Amino acid sequence: MHSGYSVFAGTMADLTYPQVEAAAAAGACVLLPTGVIEQHGPHLPLGTDAYGAYQLCRMVKDELDRNGVPALIAPPVFWGINQVSGAFAGTFRTRPETAAALHFDIMESLATDGFQHIFVINHQGDIAHNRMLLDVVTRRHEEGSTGVVLIEPDFIADRLGEAAETPALATFAMQPLFEGLELTGELGVHAEEIECALMMRWFPELVDHDAMSRLQPTGLGPADLAEWRKGGEHARRVTPQGYFGAPGPRDPFLWRFHQRMARAMADTVTGSLAAHGISGETEPGRNNPGVSEAS
Repeated sequence: MHSGYSVFAGTMADLTYPQVEAAAAAGACVLLPTGVIEQHGPHLPLGTDAYGAYQLCRMVKDELDRNGVPALIAPPVFWGINQVSGAFAGTFRTRPETAAALHFDIMESLATDGFQHIFVINHQGDIAHNRMLLDVVTRRHEEGSTGVVLIEPDFIADRLGEAAETPALATFAMQPLFEGLELTGELGVHAEEIECALMMRWFPELVDHDAMSRLQPTGLGPADLAEWRKGGEHARRVTPQGYFGAPGPRDPFLWRFHQRMARAMADTVTGSLAAHGISGETEPGRNNPGVSEAS
């Protein structure tokens, strides 16, 4: 067992209630990290998605701080939906209605405390989870909480179809984030080089480097991906070791992809706030970096 990392560090969980009240009164927005606990192969921990959502929120908050936008990070919610990896041990299987009720109640709690602008930062690509989040945020809009926004990359919006055509969802372009970074060329969607780069950069003690060094790229294609997405035993047959793609990053700086994603998300947050007449104050001499600019 590893000593681990606190996903409460820097979040509302470490604040007192007067601090939370003051932040709400000052008009702070809330970043809500959401993910799941599920298998990530023999080399990454079950909590990879929870750590990923948390780390993205930390970096988004840093960007917002630099631009004078007050923000808090809610404690990570990791009881989402695991439809694809449900046949593997260590994957916590939450019913869609349970996950939806939990996320709805958390957003309701934040709204009751006076937070009008809540941005859901997700790190789980299972489409059942994405649909659940969009349904919940859409319901919040229907009840008058139009400051609640789910932020997703454009390819997730494409998979969501017509349901994505709603102000409850804000998207950013994924492809520019890879500019100048070297990828293996393998089709990868789970516990692969992108997720490995994140964990190796910010949570290295939780990566089984020896196991990762022995793993080979899966060499799978689009037809395999379609079968894998059916979930359960289908996914287990396609990826018996639990990962899909090339586990080891070729580019030692591939973690910059996540920094760029955080900047894109921060730009999305500021754009949404500006649409509601709220703006931050950029520090003198600071240029807002584009999402395709190297760190």
